[in-house]
Amino acid sequence: MVTTDVSEMDLATKVGQLFVIGFDGPELTDDLRTLLTERRCGNVVYFSRNVETPEQVATLTKRLRRLVLEEGAGVPPFVMADQEGGVVSRLGWGTTLPSQMCIGASADPALARTAGETVAAELAALGINFNLAPVLDVNNNPRNPVIGVRSFGEDPALVSELGVELAQGMQSQGVIACGKHFPGHGDTSTDSHHELPVVDHDRERLEAVEFAPFRRAIEAGIDAVMTTHVSFPAIAEAPATPATVSAAVQRRVLRDELGFDGLLVTDGMEMRAIADTIGTADGCVRALDAGCDLLLVCHTPETQADAVDAVIDAVESGRLDERTIDAAVERIVRYKRRRVSDSRSPSAARWAAMADRSVETAHAIAARGITLVRDRDDTLPFTTDRPLRLVGSSGGRASPAEDDEFEPSLIAESLATVGFDVTCHEVADTLEEPSFDDAQVIAAVDGVTADESQAAAVRALDDRATRFAAVIVRNPYDLSTVPDVSTAVVTYDYTPATRAVLGEVLVGETTPTGQLPVTVPGFEG
Repeated sequence: MVTTDVSEMDLATKVGQLFVIGFDGPELTDDLRTLLTERRCGNVVYFSRNVETPEQVATLTKRLRRLVLEEGAGVPPFVMADQEGGVVSRLGWGTTLPSQMCIGASADPALARTAGETVAAELAALGINFNLAPVLDVNNNPRNPVIGVRSFGEDPALVSELGVELAQGMQSQGVIACGKHFPGHGDTSTDSHHELPVVDHDRERLEAVEFAPFRRAIEAGIDAVMTTHVSFPAIAEAPATPATVSAAVQRRVLRDELGFDGLLVTDGMEMRAIADTIGTADGCVRALDAGCDLLLVCHTPETQADAVDAVIDAVESGRLDERTIDAAVERIVRYKRRRVSDSRSPSAARWAAMADRSVETAHAIAARGITLVRDRDDTLPFTTDRPLRLVGSSGGRASPAEDDEFEPSLIAESLATVGFDVTCHEVADTLEEPSFDDAQVIAAVDGVTADESQAAAVRALDDRATRFAAVIVRNPYDLSTVPDVSTAVVTYDYTPATRAVLGEVLVGETTPTGQLPVTVPGFEG
């Protein structure tokens, strides 16, 4: 149990508790050791670059805890990860759950709770006690480059209900759930990883849409909320003030009006919306002054050290009231007492014992969420008695937050598992190859909106192939580029479970029941 008395901490130790740092590689680095011991940083965040196997993660977490307790601040660390599911999954194993939008397509609150329980049990087994999820953004902007399928959908009521269930499922397993990105990143057409977006809605609209899921989650007792580096002129002090450093947003709206008394976490402070405007170090000082408790500085050791020093200097100079620091550390220690147990050692064996349940849950989500948006000519199911041609292209990731691991061969492997004789082709092969005319063909496309060659291939194949279906691998808004396609399936991600269920759908073993949780401009089902 956490027994540290905040009043007995020196300033460096208190400031260290405010920082969540990232690092490179699957082992403790010299830079990380220095930050944890000399700078007294109290928390870490794992990314895909830190993750290889369950055994490696369990060992890494054990060593990390030992270092912090024996040579660092002496307070057990928060160990965080972005395990949202789908395209934002740092632990990318076969147990990865489908995306939140796939859950949104199922519209099943019980399934959302089970998903939360399942992912948290996996994380807890490996010593990860803080999940930077669920995403509570209402994605109602088809051009949004950073949220998309990370959201449950465009309906504030649906996002609210599923978000609460997912969070409560996580917290029932002793893992902190963190709703993000307050006040809302769902109606932006730019990405805060690259620049400062602006949401220029009035207060009434923000209350009805953006705030609604956060209000519900707070009422239901969510442990943590993440801020967003987005400007909200209607509620911030000035039009160009990012919400993360706005006391009007954090203290007046979130703390006072919505009554949130949990942990307030910044989004990554090296993201360009902060780094290129305010600067990371000064941004950390301003975020604390605005009401944040935990500062994510995820990448560069020099920047991390500078940010720690800047906060200490701000307190010593009187720019930042030490009572502000104390209040944040008190909250941090309170939640460490509540959620961070140092009695159960991270264990890959314990993770393995629950892996089968995770696979079952992932399959259930995919089976309920995958959406047959149109089958005008009763094309499905395909037959395994004839060869299947798979045309595809890897679209790349839409945002640095997502992975970029999609390859059409992943779909081909899953289709082969259910009995198809599959041949893979590049998109360019469809333009002059006459043998497509009499074939059964699938186009597995990702990022069609940004890649006209994929859209052209879908249109051409739809006209030429005897039996044709488009599989929209990730973002349903891609349908707006091919609105007349005769048969289309949306999968919302390409996790192992989703690919497996897609094969079952295409061969007729599973009937897809999901419904699009967003409106696609120009497309009618």
